Order: sequence, then C-alpha cells, then structure tokens
Amino acid sequence: MSLPALAFRAAVLAFWLSACAGVASSAAAQGRSAEDARAIEGYRLTMPMLRKVLPAMVAVGAERCQKRRPGNPDSLGLAELTRRLEACSPVVRSLQQAGVKTGDAALLFAALLHAGHESARRGGRASSLPPGAVRHNALLLEQNDAEIRRLTKTGGPS
Repeated sequence: MSLPALAFRAAVLAFWLSACAGVASSAAAQGRSAEDARAIEGYRLTMPMLRKVLPAMVAVGAERCQKRRPGNPDSLGLAELTRRLEACSPVVRSLQQAGVKTGDAALLFAALLHAGHESARRGGRASSLPPGAVRHNALLLEQNDAEIRRLTKTGGPS
C-alpha cells in the first residue's frame, strides 16, 4: 500500500476515533499543545506495538462506540485522544488483553496518523521525509504494508 493509501486507512481509523463518545475539551478545541506535538513527532513506531494496538482499535464491538460526530483527531491533545479511547469498552478490553495502556495507544495512534499525513503531503513516499522519527515511522509502515492491512481489518484478532 502506498503511503497515500496508508494515510487513507489512517483517516478511516481517525474517523473511528473522532466518532467515539465524548466531546472534545476546550483545550483540544484550541489544538494540540507543543509538548504533545513534540511527543508525537518524536515517537518511533515498532511492529510489536502495532501488532498489539491496531487490532484493538478495530476490535469486535468497537463500531458500537461510533456516534457519527465530526471531529479531527489530528488536532486533539494526547489526553483527549486517551479519553476517547477509554470511552469505548471493546477497545479498552482489547488493549488490556494486549497489555497496552490507553495513553500509550493514543500516542501510537497519533504518531501513525502524523506519519501518514506528513508522507502524503510530500508526495506519498517515506523517502521524501527528512531523517527522524516521522521518516522511520513512514518507512516502517511502507515495509510492513501487508501486515498493517491484516492488522487493521475490522474484527481482527487482538
């Protein structure tokens, strides 16, 4: 899958997250803090964590958490992303079974979205990104495309 396609898949996951129960806090409405942005931009994805978190994000029953409310998870702070995950019991159960804290899953998810969007903005290839964590993340996603697709199928094993 090209990174534009990956960005699309990330956007689908973003829609799920934005549709979760809960209304964005006033801090989230103002955008992501500089501290959150630094944490997201510096986070390095790993396949072991993706193998734990991605199936949880599309766990069986997670679709019941959707309320079709508009929102943009790209601008939400990590605390709000964490709260939205915690509002969905199927996702929480799946993360617990995988041994992942919701805050860690929120950071991973935000880094995944960020890598996809940054790559798409720069022509859709990880190689177009400057050296650093975002490029590492985009390369990891490109190199593990088939597994990422399998992990993000709705109802995938968790």
